[in-house]
Amino acid sequence: MTDPYLCSLSQCIIDDIKLPDGTFRQNVLSGGGVYATYGMRLWFSSPESQRIAYSFHAGYDFPISILQKLLSLNISLTQIWHSNLPSIRGLATFTSADQRIFVYQTPPIGTVPADLPSSYLNSKIFHFICSPNWALQHITEILKLRDKQLPPPIFVWEPVPNSTIKENLQSCVEAMKMVNVLSPNHEEAAALLGLISEEDEEVDRFLSEDMLMYMADKFLSYQIGPHGNGCVIIRASYKGCLVATKEKKEIIPAYWTISRDGIKNPHIIDVTGAGNAFCGGFMAGLLRSNNDFFEAALYGSVSASFTVEQLGAPRLEFDQNGNEIWNSGESPQERLQKLKQRVKEKIKERLKVKLKERIQGKLKNKDINHHQNGIETGEIDKDKKDGNDIISDGRDLIDAIDHENFRDRMSPAD
Repeated sequence: MTDPYLCSLSQCIIDDIKLPDGTFRQNVLSGGGVYATYGMRLWFSSPESQRIAYSFHAGYDFPISILQKLLSLNISLTQIWHSNLPSIRGLATFTSADQRIFVYQTPPIGTVPADLPSSYLNSKIFHFICSPNWALQHITEILKLRDKQLPPPIFVWEPVPNSTIKENLQSCVEAMKMVNVLSPNHEEAAALLGLISEEDEEVDRFLSEDMLMYMADKFLSYQIGPHGNGCVIIRASYKGCLVATKEKKEIIPAYWTISRDGIKNPHIIDVTGAGNAFCGGFMAGLLRSNNDFFEAALYGSVSASFTVEQLGAPRLEFDQNGNEIWNSGESPQERLQKLKQRVKEKIKERLKVKLKERIQGKLKNKDINHHQNGIETGEIDKDKKDGNDIISDGRDLIDAIDHENFRDRMSPAD
């Protein structure tokens, strides 16, 4: 068997869901590992989908319908059966359309590297959702068990929410030295940095661009990755995410956003698992983009967009020719192209503004110098006209090079 590319060590949970109107849904496929795996699977059609690896724990009551759904993904799938234990089950109670309370109904069972088949251990990229101490243990064990002839893998770590407290910051810093990508959401990042308390209800302030940049700088002041060349991705709800390295930072928008008047987007049904799916899509994007963190985040945003459109995982169907259809809509590749175009237009507008500001600043300085040196008004007017021509030419230049990667053209300060 060919070694897989991608592997998640996180849980498969069977959820019962109580909605705000009192209706009840049972046996909904869920769990961080499941959503991450779906986020990967969106980008690998069969038979290449076999390069995605997932191991999960299943008890004596594991529903056949859920097993069939997982098998339909045609990935490298391993079930760890427990004849004397129940499956991992949770109860998700929605108090409003976007607020939920989750509790385990049965004891959770964590997947560890020793549970994985040897081929899974040779994956190129690993994902896990856990505490800092567990992250260190996972990495140590994977490096010990995998083929020593292979290059080191990439580790993508989501700190488990209940571990993101300021008292754990130092242990998180130690784990960050071993992972390549740290990805908390905005609330978890704020809590870990001691900026928020459990009683704090004003969490939306951590979605501002200034606050996201501030938190990213805090994390980057520590070492991320074995060589300090890793990145932090702060997932920021409908704002998208901030991807930050020591060299540059960039906001990557969510595919589905709220409208300008604050009305909820009708495409967004349930955001459960969106962050996990983002990480899975991001991992696929790393492979597709030759490990470009910023490009990979676009894949993550698209994966998250499919996850929020229904309760539970995205729906995979097939047309009469056997082609994959996700959520009965457009393909992941189509959404990726649309998102890339949105990002490109945003950066073009930013470049135009920067160009205008810089040239107008130069003209202002020239006006001051002319005034001080007694230059004739006609000369000043000529210089202003030349400057305006430069601005126009600059805009035309930006419009003419749509095929270029504008993100790579910008300095970190931009």
